[in-house]
Amino acid sequence: MPVILDAVVELTSLRFAAVARVTETEWTACAVRDDLGFGLKPGDDLVVKTTICDEIRQHHQPVIFGHASAHPLFKTHHTPLQYGLESYVSVPIFRRNGDFFGTLCAIDSAPSQIDADPVKLKTICLFARLVGYQLDIVDDLSENMSRLQDAQSGHAVREEEVTHTEREIRGMLQPVVTGLYLLRASDVLGTADRAILADMEASCAAIATMLRDRLNQDGRVKA
Repeated sequence: MPVILDAVVELTSLRFAAVARVTETEWTACAVRDDLGFGLKPGDDLVVKTTICDEIRQHHQPVIFGHASAHPLFKTHHTPLQYGLESYVSVPIFRRNGDFFGTLCAIDSAPSQIDADPVKLKTICLFARLVGYQLDIVDDLSENMSRLQDAQSGHAVREEEVTHTEREIRGMLQPVVTGLYLLRASDVLGTADRAILADMEASCAAIATMLRDRLNQDGRVKA
């Protein structure tokens, strides 16, 4: 997630970005990049009813504006008034089963042109999809490795079961790799953004290598 937040900050030029878990009763920061001095850290909470993310939880649509005090709707909205926001973008994050998880958002106290370029919003939406994929991968990888370890401890692993587990995990990585390819093809990304994407691609490759090495160490899969 930190790599994605770095990419969001570079793309938008907004000084704060976060991934938040949003429920009917809670807004909790999961990951934060704060160059604005907003003061939030991972694990910190906001009163959910004070946030636009609570509205996104209900309607499942992105919200974006670049100059709140001059905006016909958001100049009187309680969230930018309470938190001193001028620039804002927030998009929903969904899990694989369609459940709403929370939001990927970026804010700044200064006006910006964030809402002038629709390609940037599309890119942030793609980043949100990558966050959702990452959450699913973490859960599924943990579950599959736990299942594999349990089976190994009972000496009941068959080669086809291990192969099936490997195939499942590689399938989880594929949407992320595809998303990174689409981002790399975007014309709006600069050199710094592309370096971040390269790091993300390297992380995916490292996960695949770690999986192969782990299975090979157990002598279950031929090199």
